[in-house]
Amino acid sequence: MVDLASLVLGGFQDSLDGAFGASVGWVAGHLILVGAVALVTLAIRNRDHIVNQSGFSRDTLVDVAATGAATLFLFAIFTNTFGWPLAPALALALVSAMSLRWHILIVE
Repeated sequence: MVDLASLVLGGFQDSLDGAFGASVGWVAGHLILVGAVALVTLAIRNRDHIVNQSGFSRDTLVDVAATGAATLFLFAIFTNTFGWPLAPALALALVSAMSLRWHILIVE
C-alpha cells in the first residue's frame, strides 16, 4: 500500500502507528489527509461566501496571508541558515513580520 500519510505527516504518522498499530494507524493517517483535502476544497469552493460573510474584508485577509507568509519565510531563514532553535526563531520571525507589516502600512 502507498503510505502518503508518512510523507505528509512525518513523525505524527509514526505516533499514530505506535498508538493504534500499523493498519489502523495507516487508515487514521490517510483519513486525516482526506479530511484536510476536503476542508481545503470546501474553503476554496466557498471562498466568496467566506470572505463576504465573515466580517473581514479582502484587504484584511490578504494582510493576514502576507504576514503569515513573511513569518514562515523568516522562520525558514532563521532555522535553516542560522541554525537557531525553533521557539526563538518563530518568536523573532513573528515579531519581524509584524514590524515589517507596520512599516509598510505607515509608509503607505
